[in-house]
Amino acid sequence: MQPNILTVQEFATYRDVGRKPDADKIAECISLAENSDLYDVLDTFLFTVKANLENESYKDLLNGSTFTFNGVRYQHEGIKSLLADYVYSRFVYVVNTNFTPFGAVKKHNDNSTPVERNMLKDIKSQTLKDADIKFTLIDKYLRSNKELFADYNKGNNSDISQGQRFYTL
Repeated sequence: MQPNILTVQEFATYRDVGRKPDADKIAECISLAENSDLYDVLDTFLFTVKANLENESYKDLLNGSTFTFNGVRYQHEGIKSLLADYVYSRFVYVVNTNFTPFGAVKKHNDNSTPVERNMLKDIKSQTLKDADIKFTLIDKYLRSNKELFADYNKGNNSDISQGQRFYTL
């Protein structure tokens, strides 16, 4: 089994998850986000990325870089940053929930009040919008490096339809 693209420690550098994050919950969110959300936009190219995590040619794709596409200079934040957004969109729902033999319970103490569910939905929605923008830049990076990322190349069509999301460049 290949390792995840993003570790719990790396995720904590992308998003503020508190001083003592629940590593087990984050690890589960990473796995789900990678195998569902990231697969949704990268399709089978995800497996190529996972097979090349240590390949120097993939460092800029994973961590972000500047590049030129159709004569314009861009900067993308990388697959890890994109994945961190997907993880965070899942994590905001599970961070305050614990499953016990008596059912699901919400963490609460005298010094805090749980955030309302609608606020969590708004956070998730905005995070996914940000992720969509990040992906359009990553897509441009991949297209500008067709020779290196031949498995990703979708041809000359400027419209990409990946799973549940539709992008127009």
